Amino acid sequence: MKINPLLTHKLCPKLIKKAFRIMKMTFLCMFIFVSQLFAFNGEAQNKVVNLQSENLSIEELFKEIEQQTDYLIIYSTSEIKSNFDISLNRKKAKVDELLNEALQGRNLKYELSDNYIILSPLTKSEKDQQTGRVISGIVKDRKGEPVIGANVMEKGTTNGIITDSEGRFTLKVSSNAVLTISFIGYRAIEVKVGNQQSLSVTLDEDMEVLDEVVVVGYGSQLKKTVTGAISSVKAKELEAPNAVSADNLLQGKVAGLSITQNSAQPGSGMSVNIRGALSPNGSNSPLYVIDGVIISSESNKASKVGPSGLLGTALRDGSDRSPLATLNPNDIASIDVLKDASATAIYGSSAANGVILITTKKGQSGRPKVTYSGSFSVQGVNKYFDMLNAQDFMNVANLGMKEQWLYINKYYPYGPTPAPASGWAVLYDENQLKQTESYDHFDEISRTGLIHNHNVSFNAGSERFKVYASFNYYDHKSVMKTNDLERFSGRINVEADFSKYLKLNVASMYSLLSANNPSSGHWRANANEANQTNAALYFSPRLPLEDENGNLTLPENAMTANPLAWSYMRDKTTTKRLMFAPNLEIRILPELKANMQISVDKTDENRDVFSPTKSILPQQTQRNFGGYSNAYNNNYGIEEYLSYDKQFGRDHRLNVVLGTGYYVTSGNNYSVTVFNFPSDALENNYLELSSDVDETTYNSGRWERNKLSYFGRFNYTFKDRYTIGGTLRNDGSSVFAANHKWGWFPGVSAAWTVSEENFMKQQKVVDFLKVRAGIGTSGNESILTGGNYSLTTYGMATGAFYYYNGLLHKGIVQKQKGNKDLKWETDVTVNAGLDFGLFNDRLSGSFDYYVRTAKDLLDFTSLPATDMVATLAKNIGSTRSTGFEIGLKGVIMEKKNFDWTAYLNMSHNHSYWVERNPEVDIAPWIKEKDDLSPIYGWKTNGIFQSPEEVQQYTSNGKVLQPDSYAGNKKFVDINGDGVLNDDDIVKLGNNEPKMHFGLGTSFRIKNVMVDLDTYGVLGRKTYDQWIHRGLCDSKINTSYRYKEVWTSFNTSGWWPGIAPNAAANSNKSGTDDFSLQNTHYWRFKNIKVTYLLPKDWMKKSKIASNASVYLDLQNTLLLTNYEGLDPEMEQNASPLPIPFTVVLGVDITF
Repeated sequence: MKINPLLTHKLCPKLIKKAFRIMKMTFLCMFIFVSQLFAFNGEAQNKVVNLQSENLSIEELFKEIEQQTDYLIIYSTSEIKSNFDISLNRKKAKVDELLNEALQGRNLKYELSDNYIILSPLTKSEKDQQTGRVISGIVKDRKGEPVIGANVMEKGTTNGIITDSEGRFTLKVSSNAVLTISFIGYRAIEVKVGNQQSLSVTLDEDMEVLDEVVVVGYGSQLKKTVTGAISSVKAKELEAPNAVSADNLLQGKVAGLSITQNSAQPGSGMSVNIRGALSPNGSNSPLYVIDGVIISSESNKASKVGPSGLLGTALRDGSDRSPLATLNPNDIASIDVLKDASATAIYGSSAANGVILITTKKGQSGRPKVTYSGSFSVQGVNKYFDMLNAQDFMNVANLGMKEQWLYINKYYPYGPTPAPASGWAVLYDENQLKQTESYDHFDEISRTGLIHNHNVSFNAGSERFKVYASFNYYDHKSVMKTNDLERFSGRINVEADFSKYLKLNVASMYSLLSANNPSSGHWRANANEANQTNAALYFSPRLPLEDENGNLTLPENAMTANPLAWSYMRDKTTTKRLMFAPNLEIRILPELKANMQISVDKTDENRDVFSPTKSILPQQTQRNFGGYSNAYNNNYGIEEYLSYDKQFGRDHRLNVVLGTGYYVTSGNNYSVTVFNFPSDALENNYLELSSDVDETTYNSGRWERNKLSYFGRFNYTFKDRYTIGGTLRNDGSSVFAANHKWGWFPGVSAAWTVSEENFMKQQKVVDFLKVRAGIGTSGNESILTGGNYSLTTYGMATGAFYYYNGLLHKGIVQKQKGNKDLKWETDVTVNAGLDFGLFNDRLSGSFDYYVRTAKDLLDFTSLPATDMVATLAKNIGSTRSTGFEIGLKGVIMEKKNFDWTAYLNMSHNHSYWVERNPEVDIAPWIKEKDDLSPIYGWKTNGIFQSPEEVQQYTSNGKVLQPDSYAGNKKFVDINGDGVLNDDDIVKLGNNEPKMHFGLGTSFRIKNVMVDLDTYGVLGRKTYDQWIHRGLCDSKINTSYRYKEVWTSFNTSGWWPGIAPNAAANSNKSGTDDFSLQNTHYWRFKNIKVTYLLPKDWMKKSKIASNASVYLDLQNTLLLTNYEGLDPEMEQNASPLPIPFTVVLGVDITF
């Protein structure tokens, strides 16, 4: 159902969309224009011309060039006299060399453009330059060190050069030249040449860069004046040579930012949250803003294609790509993380979970630079598991059979009767043990993974026009044979200063991502569902995966899949994404400017699935199936805002932003699944040939939502010591009813820069100290996807039919029940913190303490079974999180030939309920204001070693577990009443980590750099969901942990035996602490060694200005006590551990 936009805004969405179509054509034209503008005429200039004589007229030279090349020479006869003779030094030369020599001293210039050579007279300034002189100089910093690569430009011209490895430059300039000298991190200065022949220039550090310019949304601020909790990470700190997604770069780099890898699938999504998860049923992911474009939180992905039931679990539910997988990480200049509501309130209803602002690279003035970054990576599986081979598997099965025989017949130790010497039969005899071949099924489905990553960027510009362009190719062949990912992406960022009053910035990106990954599937702890990794590990090692006829082998366990079946499947997803964001800036007054930004973010995702008759579960009916699904996302926005920034005298500075925005988010999707094609050879190319038309399933939908916003921010600073700031946003959404359509989201904060006080001037320890505090409100509607939830809607549904005139027709049913009282979920954050720099800023960092409270939680409550729909969207409940963050950076040593720095980030968060949904019953042992992710159960006290011990285990004078057996767990009677029941259920732990941390260091010895990045968690509990599965099952494989299982022949075993524990039936929590594990871990993510080629080599080569080669070892070390596959992904759908990677790469700047 299509939803009307907000009636209060008179801008027609159709006109907006039409304008965006025009913008797409503009983008194409701009691409062509920029490409031509900065085309390098190397091929044209390299064409060689052969002359008959060294002495000839200029017209004869033009004629020879035109005859021997594709050039046509154009000039005005009224401006240029072409009747003069010339004398050259050679008969054979390149075109540009001949022209340079022929026109020297003639006050003429030429330009090569495609197949044309255009002659024109020199302008007055160009004549002055030709009659000027050569100036040389050296550029240093305040320490006397040369500044390498500084831009030296003659003001008002494109005449310029960069300093060499000694900071020196030589440049021919006009007689009245003014040089502009600049470099990143330093203040640009202007120097009048005058009569000087040599210059010595000293650059001062730019305090704006030194203090770090932080992007805060609709502008930027100096870090020293920021009043909110904001962390900034620059491009140099984000280097990861083979990362496909930007979120992977941030692991461990920002205090309070938790990032967990969901899957080892290439390009898979990551679980990202800032300061804990407050929404139990909604999304806790932050808002992403890329170059001012707000990335929609709508989860409109190409849906699952396939059957229902167990077979359907073989396929993932939907696209599991990271929302940043289409963005080239090499294009990122900085990432700013807004963590408290005083900072995020400017983004209002979308910012309850924090905001991550991504700024991409921009062009710089100076000579053009071309940079190539390339890497080749090899991956291998970190096998944190050790499965039985065929012989051990059969021996364990034989022992298990004997133990089953003892238990079934109640022989000792499962009963009082001694077991006879014989009477039980083995499953496998000695001949079978000797003759059976052993198969490693995981090796059969895995391989050495390979990654190719190539990135080329172009950076150039003048004072008025700058461009950054890049192209990236990324190809990842996963360690799983069925998984791969390929991405092509391109970017053009343009900055054009038309005058001192008018400026245009355009950021644009296109990406094509293609991935095939049918092997992810599902995984649960209590069932062998159709996941390829699980299937490979549990499939009997004594059976081949295929017989001699190429048929899939039937598993011995009916619920275990054959892992090879995935190799015959196709599950390919193709994602196309276009982002386009022009920003027009008009300088009204020196301190006042107006901006208008238009944002376009379009995504088209297609999914293609085919499964042949070699079924995932071969014991089921053999039939093929296939289909397609598609999802379109269109996000359009237009924002207009005024920015006022003025310094009043020496003591007062005021910054104000006022603006409005209108946003349209729409999408449509469809999917179709068809069964029983006449031949596998046809695949899913002809859906109409299915022989099971009645089983065909299809779904489709279309939706649109609109939002109108007004926002503002102010910051006032007095004497660089006292700062007060405020933000306010008013959002109106089409999702809610008229009485709750609008939400107000204010924030206020203040900061005191203590280090600027006079009483701090005499001490030499504290260089910078700022205390800040703030409170703010932001909103959340992420759980509400699609259209208007205040309306009751109708649509088609599977199984909805009616008869009319004797014919069966598809019917329409109620799909959604409207709620007129539904309103915004709000998040109120109180934050206090401090920023500091000590010992000449050798140690710097920040500390924050916060309290977040989510109110009016959005949730879907269950409706009575008699209702036509199952749930209703409501505002019910409240949650809270408290915590602290510490971020430290240290410069341990800083010498000419040796640098050593380090960083440490730590954060603690505790999330709990304040008010629960009264319509949801909770267990009696759970507290009303309990943790969001608690683990409850019974405590245990070891294993019963004999029947006698069972009877001796008492409490309050009673045998506590009279019906238990040897090998059963002993449960603890917490209240001592002699009965095991709900009163003995206690909190065993929490799945929320007590601490997230990131630790890293970097040091340089001359031209060798070493970088180490690590991250991890502490204090997290989870259940053993994998390692002990199959320990007592003779039909599925298990690990060598079988030695820990208690049996009559292994009474020292500490893992429960085969006998059922009757006492456990009284445990309504269904859990106990026996299999509870600490899942803390410390992962060494990167160990990178880089060699910087010496500058003098580069200077002599005259090929490149900078070059480096590196070796990067990724995920090579994991420190943990966790006994499962991977503690970082222990609860997720794919149990494949994160692979280790060896990367070889090179970076070259030309």
